[in-house]
Amino acid sequence: MGHVTSDCGMQQESTHGSETWNPFDAFQGGACREYAVIVLNRPIHHWKHHVLLPFWQKARITVTVDGGTHRWLKYLEMQGIDILNDRHEQYIPDLITGDLDSCLPSIIEKLEKIGSTIIKTPDQYQTDFTKALLQVACYIKKHNINLGKIYVLAETSGRFDHIIGNINTLYKSDNLVGNIQVIQVASNSLTWLLKPGLHNIHIPEILVQRKSWCGLLPIGCPVNCISTTGLKWNLSNTTMQFGGLVSTSNTYEDSEVIVNTDTSVIWTMGIESFRESINNETP
Repeated sequence: MGHVTSDCGMQQESTHGSETWNPFDAFQGGACREYAVIVLNRPIHHWKHHVLLPFWQKARITVTVDGGTHRWLKYLEMQGIDILNDRHEQYIPDLITGDLDSCLPSIIEKLEKIGSTIIKTPDQYQTDFTKALLQVACYIKKHNINLGKIYVLAETSGRFDHIIGNINTLYKSDNLVGNIQVIQVASNSLTWLLKPGLHNIHIPEILVQRKSWCGLLPIGCPVNCISTTGLKWNLSNTTMQFGGLVSTSNTYEDSEVIVNTDTSVIWTMGIESFRESINNETP
């Protein structure tokens, strides 16, 4: 829906620096900073093998989380790949984490024998997603890896408490993995947290042309002052909060969106037309 903006006083210059987001690079074969892939216990839908398999192979670290291990094995089986009985080292997870109550012990044992590191994390006061980020942080420190992004495969349909739990982990990510960008990937959307400061988000031209949806959501607390450029309905020194104004069903006027916010806010965007375009490319 379109919306009006409200004045929250003079917008202050960002004191947190600026951050650039190029989340689509890893899917297009272009140059991108080293990244990790985490597979949560959600179905993997609508990604063709010539897109998702190279995306996995190029990752510096690959992680499956508890039942996400079965999800990844099932996806591979649909592509005719059986890593448990054939030599496909490139598709074996580097790490398997979680409380491991949703994955058969026999599967875990076999994957450990063929190369995966198993780290059981039984703490029930943290979600498996949260614990997986902590393990990635330990892994990169141990191996001296300069990681730029963490992509988390997690469909956003299903149980609402799981969806909100994943959003909560995004808000914790700064304390878990520092300044590494954490991007949640579903078949129809990307979602991540914009921390206070200035953000430059690069939008694929096909999403601009197709007027794909995007939104800014002030989850947890009000956003006191936020401004944008590049959107159809821009915000100008605006206050956002649930029960008041939120930016949903927005879209693009430009291939670069700039967001300046004094409070952490969720950015989410539709990617259906982008996914379809790369799925239809000749492998």
